[in-house]
Amino acid sequence: MAFKGTPLLVELGTEELPPLAVRPALEQLRENARALFEKARLRCGDLHVLGTSRRLVLYTPWMEARQQDLVREVRGPAAKVAYDPEGKPTRAAEGFARGQGLPVERLARRTVAEGEYVFAEIREAGRSTIEVLADLLPELFGSLRFPQAMRWGSGEVRFARPVRWMLALLGSRVIPARFAGVEAGNKTCGHRLLAPRPCAVKNLSDYRRRLRTLRVVLDPAAREQQIRQQAAAAAAKAGGEAIISPDLLEEIVFSAEHPAALSGKFDPKFLDLPREVLVTVMQHHQKYFAVQDARGRLLPTFVAVRDGGTRHAAAVRQGHEWVLRARLADARFFFVEDRKRTLDRWAEGLRTLVFQERLGTMADKTARLAHLAPLLGASAGLGDEDLAHLRRAAVLCKADLITHMVREFPELQGVMGREYARLAGEPETVAAAIEEHYRPRGAEDDPPRTRVDALLALADRMDTLVGHLAAGMGARGSEDPYGLRRAAAGVVSSILTHELAFNLDWLVDQALAGYDAMPAGAARAQFQDAAQVAAGLRDLVMARLRGRLQEEGISYDVIDAALAPGDGDLLTAAARARALAGARQWDDFPRLFVAYDRVSRILPRGEERVSVEDGEPRFLGRLLNDPAAQLKPAERDLIRASCAAAPLVEDAVRRKDYLSALQALRALADPIDRYFDDVLIMDPDPQVRGQRLRLMRDVAGLFLQVADLSKIVMPGGPGERSATGKLAPPSPPPGSSSSSSKSEILPRSPTPRRLWQERGKRHS
Repeated sequence: MAFKGTPLLVELGTEELPPLAVRPALEQLRENARALFEKARLRCGDLHVLGTSRRLVLYTPWMEARQQDLVREVRGPAAKVAYDPEGKPTRAAEGFARGQGLPVERLARRTVAEGEYVFAEIREAGRSTIEVLADLLPELFGSLRFPQAMRWGSGEVRFARPVRWMLALLGSRVIPARFAGVEAGNKTCGHRLLAPRPCAVKNLSDYRRRLRTLRVVLDPAAREQQIRQQAAAAAAKAGGEAIISPDLLEEIVFSAEHPAALSGKFDPKFLDLPREVLVTVMQHHQKYFAVQDARGRLLPTFVAVRDGGTRHAAAVRQGHEWVLRARLADARFFFVEDRKRTLDRWAEGLRTLVFQERLGTMADKTARLAHLAPLLGASAGLGDEDLAHLRRAAVLCKADLITHMVREFPELQGVMGREYARLAGEPETVAAAIEEHYRPRGAEDDPPRTRVDALLALADRMDTLVGHLAAGMGARGSEDPYGLRRAAAGVVSSILTHELAFNLDWLVDQALAGYDAMPAGAARAQFQDAAQVAAGLRDLVMARLRGRLQEEGISYDVIDAALAPGDGDLLTAAARARALAGARQWDDFPRLFVAYDRVSRILPRGEERVSVEDGEPRFLGRLLNDPAAQLKPAERDLIRASCAAAPLVEDAVRRKDYLSALQALRALADPIDRYFDDVLIMDPDPQVRGQRLRLMRDVAGLFLQVADLSKIVMPGGPGERSATGKLAPPSPPPGSSSSSSKSEILPRSPTPRRLWQERGKRHS
């Protein structure tokens, strides 16, 4: 049975908010309200948020009339101190009761883990909801954060735009709240042009009815549906379909309270401009939807959305057509003027365009790209023709930044370079790379399409990353003024998408070499050394790689295990993570985990790694054939199994087939278990102990060619994270109140005595 309470309605009216800030503000409003109401002990129904560019609305169908009572228990002295042998309160009990504002008779006796104590139960009656909300609403609206905020009036509040009215009703009662110098009331305002006068509202139901008469479509989803339908109808009249960009649609949805679409026309002669130029002028600058026919060709028609009704539609249409004609005429003039010079001539002007004060001009950057990109191409195995195209694209890729068109329409960088290269007769590979090397422009953008495109994009981002890191201009905390995290994401995207087998340290060295040619001025002299730059770059790139792998559904601990070898090869790290994620689904994976866990735990920290000589671990083979070794049967079995697995693992690793390598390691689980059951590794004889520890290092080295399995968090084990990402407490074994080690919760775990023998002297 649903609870019947009093509806709550709150509306904050403002001057026009930035369109792209409205939806985030509404999401904050709901989440912050939920947290504040819970903290204030206010029970309510589901919280709903709606809004436009002029109003942020929060409502719930019911809210209790009073906040919940606050009941707290305060523990006092022990019962044997609070009462004498006859059960009468002592001065200690009386003093405790007096301090809590209670008569001593109200104290309760209760047994807890530490013994019997006295408790005081203090009940604080809840205030009326309307009183609580009067204090809470200013805090709620003050908690909203915007990319840019402003002050006005007395300057007591920062908000995206000045606040003009506040409607706050609990049922039909006005909540006496005040925010930004505005007193809450029972009045709202309609559409700025169609119904501008204030209007009194009785309650939530009346508010919904009133807004319809006030020509305000409050629900963003309803406005979006109207815009789509009206734009489709207007485009259909012109014989085409509207090109609806999601970003533009979002902006229009939160720009209009009463959207009304209309179509207009422009001179067909402008259709000889590149498609991207026309679309950019219409969408980015005029906020129009372009229109295309069934074959995808642009039509000389556009769809505009006004915030108002259909009155004076002809005059509005004419105004839009005049403005668009002027913008397209400018674009046509720039296009004609730009074509009077070649891209090589435009590239000469890059000397006047600063890339970064300490890193030189765009001409300097172009010279570095012309050096770095062919190096990457040769290392990636490009053919001679593609290598020549990559070198040419590196020389021309920034030339359009100085053109008239890109200076007027910055969104067209790369696009105009591609068009001008095509018109100049450059190979299509070169033209495409000029545009594609900017990809991905954001998290939702596609990566570069071809290997040539990807190599140029990689060179561009490596030059940017290495230069800024060398100059000490890295990203810190939440601040990333130079977009280095986005550049690092581009590095990951290019390498993984096109399987470019580059080591990060090598990439840093090659990119730094380009800066060596810079004049040795004060800025260049302060560059950090290559090791510091490589470390900073590794942190940035690996963080982006982690995010990419997590988006694929790979858990954080598998990623940690795969990245632990730390060889700086993104392709290898990703392949390890994917293989390990697949192996973790095996029924016997816990046994493989326990096997490595036991080996790694017995070794002193940091001694798990081992070098490889002549195709096999340096110690295993010699030990098996040494008659003086005095090997036990379990030792011989483990050595034979390791020697058999070693070439299989190493061959699979060379082929980057890490799943096969893990399958080869499965054969070691049983021998390792028997070894730990039958052999005392920490033998009192130093020579025997050293021999057995060397064997453990070699076995651990086989595993570490694939991953560090000790990073894996098994279900129920210490270090397991909850859905919130917080560490879960260790799970005790059945029948025990003590916490378990990672191996104690899995099959064939060592006994406590064996654990002491294996781990008690790990640092001896």
